[in-house]
Amino acid sequence: MSTNDMTVSYDWKYRRGAVPGTFSIAAHEPETGKTGVAVSTALVGVGALCPFVSESAAVATQSFVKVSHGRNAVDLADRGVSIPTACDALLTDDEHASYRQLHGIDTGGHQFTFSGDDCVDWYGEVTGENHTVAGNMLSGPDVVEAVSETFVETEGLFSERLMSALEAGQAAGGDKRGKISAALLVHAPDPKQYHNLRIDNSDDPVSDLREAYELARETEEQLPEQAADMLGDYPDAIIDFGIKY
Repeated sequence: MSTNDMTVSYDWKYRRGAVPGTFSIAAHEPETGKTGVAVSTALVGVGALCPFVSESAAVATQSFVKVSHGRNAVDLADRGVSIPTACDALLTDDEHASYRQLHGIDTGGHQFTFSGDDCVDWYGEVTGENHTVAGNMLSGPDVVEAVSETFVETEGLFSERLMSALEAGQAAGGDKRGKISAALLVHAPDPKQYHNLRIDNSDDPVSDLREAYELARETEEQLPEQAADMLGDYPDAIIDFGIKY
């Protein structure tokens, strides 16, 4: 089989969701109590698989994903277990842990990163102030380094810092197979519409996620005026939607 034939075959497989992989950031903002995950991959529907947040922690489960690891990790954090202890316990009980990548942070500042030996190159992780970053099947270590550095250097809203970090990872090379989906998930004392967004199938998911993010922020800002135009006087509580986790 020629090199070109191999490339076509590989592209065919991952475009149909057969190969896992991702890069993501999990973070905590102590000043506001927010936790969040931003993630992108060449797999459809990453927002349904990888990011998990709660009032106590942010976790991303990836590589050959085990969704329950993310859900159970944040549940344990909500019960007072540190993220390192929670994640260690989950992986210890997982006979296929060598294929997993799991990372996160809790609101106590405890961080955890794990990349199993059977993750696909390039894979690895970095930790920084109030965040962890990990990725697998990437173009190289520049991706996770760019995500981390940009998160630290970006000012403004927590969600904006996560979005900018994700964009930096994509600009640095991202998933070496391409790009299909992206997601942003934030837990906040005052949830906003732009705290839970996902692009499931796109040729440029990070850019599309940015567009959705900006539109959601604009919608959030305009909602009180639009409600007044439609209803006149109204109870403020009816436009306090909350978000789904």
